[in-house]
Amino acid sequence: MPAFGEPIPAAWAPSARATRWTVSAAREWTWKQLAAVFALHMALGLAMHRLPPLATIHALLTIIAVVAISLYATRPSLVLMSICYVTGAEVLWRMSKAFLFHETGKYVIVLLCVIGLLRLERPRLLGPALIYLFLLLPSVAITYNLFAGFDFFRRAVLFSLAGPLAITAAICFCGNLRFSAGELWRSLCCMAFPLMGVAAVTMVSTYWREGVQFTTEANFETSGGFGPNQVASALALGALLLFLGALLIELHWTVKWLAFAVATIYAAQSVMTFSRGGILAVLLSLALVGPLLLRTRRRILIGAASLVVLVVVGAGLFSAMNHYTGGMLQKRFQKEGMSGREQLMLTDLALWAENPVFGVGVGISKYYHRNNTASHTEFTRALAENGSFGALAYLILAAVTLRRGWFVFGQKHSAYRALLLASMIWAFLYMFVNANRTAAPALAMGLGFVSVQTRRAWGASPSGRTG
Repeated sequence: MPAFGEPIPAAWAPSARATRWTVSAAREWTWKQLAAVFALHMALGLAMHRLPPLATIHALLTIIAVVAISLYATRPSLVLMSICYVTGAEVLWRMSKAFLFHETGKYVIVLLCVIGLLRLERPRLLGPALIYLFLLLPSVAITYNLFAGFDFFRRAVLFSLAGPLAITAAICFCGNLRFSAGELWRSLCCMAFPLMGVAAVTMVSTYWREGVQFTTEANFETSGGFGPNQVASALALGALLLFLGALLIELHWTVKWLAFAVATIYAAQSVMTFSRGGILAVLLSLALVGPLLLRTRRRILIGAASLVVLVVVGAGLFSAMNHYTGGMLQKRFQKEGMSGREQLMLTDLALWAENPVFGVGVGISKYYHRNNTASHTEFTRALAENGSFGALAYLILAAVTLRRGWFVFGQKHSAYRALLLASMIWAFLYMFVNANRTAAPALAMGLGFVSVQTRRAWGASPSGRTG
């Protein structure tokens, strides 16, 4: 298997003497090219939603293509772009009923990361990230003893552990990468492309269908007939990454405005699913990294202008959507409580108290919940199913993330640290409200460990140094 080229030190332990990857010579994508690809995925998403066999074909061709890219690509950025595309397409495949294993997206991401690591000449693995995963394995033995059939055991274990496996793989692979701003931007776009298909399906389901019923609960109709939590979170992550990418990376103004427009569509459709977790995670992530965007006079002016536009446009859109739903949208966001998640969390904590060391077994906690509902909070799920080993595992993951976050925060001349930090923050917020339903938190966590060169950034001086 050919290697990518010169080795790169891990992002968590950078070396000033290291040789950087050669900056990609690819030209910046124009707004017309981007608009064409978004339009193509809009049409493709609508067609796939109507024709599940087409969704299966798209998924299989995508998997073949990204594996081939990871095996023969000359730049590691192409592997990250492949990971981003699979992550963006995962919910589209599921809502279009593609004939795939439920966890296919996570499996593919793990495979791509492993191939990428093998192609690095001297890859560095983050030991604590591996320990995080290994601590979740002992309770598998309990599950094996409880389930008579191997297939049932396999599905129960992988449903709970595929997410942590993908997170570990993404951190280990992305931690070895250093990209230019252009390569990062193209990766973000690859994640956003298939999400346009998801947005198109939700728009048709919301505005082109008669008799849509709006209540104060998450709405399957406006989510294209699929899980509102997954749809809302996927679109919300796309909105967050596109918005911060367009804001921080120096791009042509037409590309920036197109990105802002697409991000607005994703945010609006995330809200219209009536699932609150997705958009609230975005707003909280932006609020926490907001001060990092205001370090120079130019950034303060641009940031203030962006905030005004964001507030005005957001308020106008929310008012229009609220009117369309007969006021139900506002009532939904004013509704107190966590839509039953608090009861699941309390049950998980009770299970941990009764089984403090190894828990009840991986994949078992849902059988203690009403209607066999799976946990929506990854952290309490780990406590219930993995016991104190699960608690230690997520404490280690939190420590790894905090260490990386502190390193990124200390890069005062990096214009991209807000994006990297927001990505990691979003990953933890996602796991708090959605457990590890999709591959999105793995990608978001992995992006936080990518090193980005400080050239061509928002607020950069003509010499290339950021202000």
